[in-house]
Amino acid sequence: MEIFLGELEHTREKPRTERFRDFRKVLEDIDRHPNRRYFILKSIIINNLYGVDIMEEAIEICKLRLFLKMVAQIEDVRQIEPLPDIDFNIQAGNTLVGYATYDEVKKAITGKFDFDNIMESIQEKAETVEHLFEQFRLQQTELGGDVTPDDKQVLRNKLQVLEDELNRYLAGEYRVDPKKRTAYQNWLSLHKPFHWFIEFYGLLKDGGFDVIIGNPPYVEYSKVKKDYTIKGYETESCGNLYTFVMERSQSIQKVHSRLGLIVPISLTAAQRMKPLQKKLLNEADIIHFSNFALRPAALFPGVMQRLTICLMCSGNIGSAYTTDYTTWYADERPELFHLLKYTSLNGIVQEYSLPKVNTLVSRSSLLQILDSGHDFHSSRDFRGNFTIFYHNAGGYWIKTFNFRPYYRSLTDPEKKHTTISELHLSSDDLATTYLCILNSSLFYFFWKSLTDARHIYPSDIAMLPISLPLPQQLLDKFYVLEEKLMNAYRQNSTRIIYGKAEVDQFLYCHRKFGPLSKPRLCYN
Repeated sequence: MEIFLGELEHTREKPRTERFRDFRKVLEDIDRHPNRRYFILKSIIINNLYGVDIMEEAIEICKLRLFLKMVAQIEDVRQIEPLPDIDFNIQAGNTLVGYATYDEVKKAITGKFDFDNIMESIQEKAETVEHLFEQFRLQQTELGGDVTPDDKQVLRNKLQVLEDELNRYLAGEYRVDPKKRTAYQNWLSLHKPFHWFIEFYGLLKDGGFDVIIGNPPYVEYSKVKKDYTIKGYETESCGNLYTFVMERSQSIQKVHSRLGLIVPISLTAAQRMKPLQKKLLNEADIIHFSNFALRPAALFPGVMQRLTICLMCSGNIGSAYTTDYTTWYADERPELFHLLKYTSLNGIVQEYSLPKVNTLVSRSSLLQILDSGHDFHSSRDFRGNFTIFYHNAGGYWIKTFNFRPYYRSLTDPEKKHTTISELHLSSDDLATTYLCILNSSLFYFFWKSLTDARHIYPSDIAMLPISLPLPQQLLDKFYVLEEKLMNAYRQNSTRIIYGKAEVDQFLYCHRKFGPLSKPRLCYN
């Protein structure tokens, strides 16, 4: 602001006092405060930052961190000003339960025949509360710097009246009678409704939030259903709380606003995530998916999750971009984001998969596989008396055998190896074909690009388009390769105690099936 005003003073034309008048006013306000940095941060926290979390202790920690950030700017005790009151900015409540928008409230009210203009009354009350909110904020930044307990209580009381009214309508949708006090209070304590529509009325009336960021819970919906349930979500079939948070976030953001959420990588690959994938792609002007492995290093140290960071600008259907399945070492963390590469998802999105590729070469390779003209097969075709054994949890490569790898539980003699699955084929030729394919870098690339890069299901194997049966000349080569590879696995295995079991440990192998000079170990 000072630079704009300074340039205006040095122009040849006579400065006009009405130009940048708002800049002048802000700078005059700042100059009345002893610590500029402190006041700027205070103004941002009061006017620009809002947050919701179901855990009350998380809310208290958040507010404390914001206060400490401000206090850290103080160099002299004479610069201390009152800390902001942000109880109405940072709030505890259930992000997923409650009315988020005007349309949601209207649907709930008019669905019960709005003979008494209830919706109009609610709007008037909400506007009154918003006016008090505005005064509450101005009092802390421009009208004296402090607020009285009475001012706060008046605002809280009026807000409570609105909350109670909307809670009663919402309880009706859950078939809970507010007149039955015990049942109603129990429902309130479990569901913790948070009505974005009235808590942030002015923001949502103005179109919504400009920026939304978060790290939503990675919790299966089935695990919280005993406590609370959700209503009206398009993504309910996705079955995880993070998917509902993403949908809620889209409903309260402005057009062309920014959204950034860190979620499990299942967003990009699980069949049940199809509704969310479709919703994101249809409501984004531009969207980026950055995909991160768990090993060698994890995005959050100590958190055993493969993750995707979704960055989105809302709007009409636009462009989507993705990275590959990024593996990295802990010492690469400072440069991790700077080195990410993206390629377009347009034209390669599958029925329930957002492929993970990051170069034109890998994108082209995936397209050639998908458009090869060969048949997709069904996992129902995997029947027969010829069996191969594969590691159903992929790592740095996929191990597949024509023998069952050794496994012995030290605690339960009857226990079988849970990460080894069987694939049954109708002929020896098919068994050899799939054994070689599953061990190949081609299948590994295909699997890693289209799945969660963790689990290997028969449906994933069947998804690779193959022209069967293979020509005899190629099949003969496969038999030779199979024998060399199985011999190499046996020669480069060691029997070890791993956890509560005795297992075979295999070394990585060269393409010529010899051990690496500096082998990395992979426990089977």
